[in-house]
Amino acid sequence: MRVLVTGVNGLVGTSIAKLLSKKKYNVLLTSRKKENIATQKLDISSINEVNKTISDFKPDVVINSAAMANVDLCEVEKDLCWNTNVNGVDNLVKACLKYNCHLVHISTDYIFDGLKEGGIYHETDLPNPQGVYAESKLEAEKIILKSGVDASILRTILVYGKHKNLNIVTFIKQSLEENKEVKLVDDQIRMPTFVDDLSNACIIAAERRSKGIFNISGKEQMSYLEIGNSIADHFSLDKKYIKPVKTKDLNQKAKRPFKTGFDLSKSFNELDYNPRGFVESLDLIY
Repeated sequence: MRVLVTGVNGLVGTSIAKLLSKKKYNVLLTSRKKENIATQKLDISSINEVNKTISDFKPDVVINSAAMANVDLCEVEKDLCWNTNVNGVDNLVKACLKYNCHLVHISTDYIFDGLKEGGIYHETDLPNPQGVYAESKLEAEKIILKSGVDASILRTILVYGKHKNLNIVTFIKQSLEENKEVKLVDDQIRMPTFVDDLSNACIIAAERRSKGIFNISGKEQMSYLEIGNSIADHFSLDKKYIKPVKTKDLNQKAKRPFKTGFDLSKSFNELDYNPRGFVESLDLIY
């Protein structure tokens, strides 16, 4: 199988590349800049670059992990966000249709408003995006589904893992180790996702050419405060540096969903998805 991966220098892309390296596939690792592990430059917002890369490499599958995912920056840089998250996906869809590739695309729980009772969403629940980032990710899903391209859309939640750029887990652990105050909200609840679990699901979806939308997350609903306390407990770090706050206290530019989690039944059944527990994953990261 020939696999083209976009956005390989990000958290998810790096993990996908690591897992693919253990398989005997022909893999092309691309990113907006040819640096770190990327072996070729590919800006998905450029239709010419997308067409040339796919026509030259002739992949069986394209795994798209390229995205502008800073939700607050998306509120400020709306055009840049749309160009990557929507136009870039549209370019990939057109090229995949032209060259008969299966597309694996990563989406987000942010397409929901988080107001559903219990906060557990199914693939068929109606979206209600609350900001520019969320709107861009939903629009990308619509483009994929309307196009008729063979595609797997994997929605995920609050991805974490080992990477040079900080994420929720590495940021909290590093801050506590350095005796720095960490403000964590107790009124936003998620189902944090270990990056290698998501990446493995992407690869299985690629191998099986699975079609449709799949929920991919961890198994435990946790507030950001609970995430911080769990990290402190596991690594014997001082909780006195954790400061509980409310969302309104942070003055964030982008509105976040209040409470999200996923029903994982479809992914269990069709992708053999079995995510690790949060605490278990901490030992795999460190």
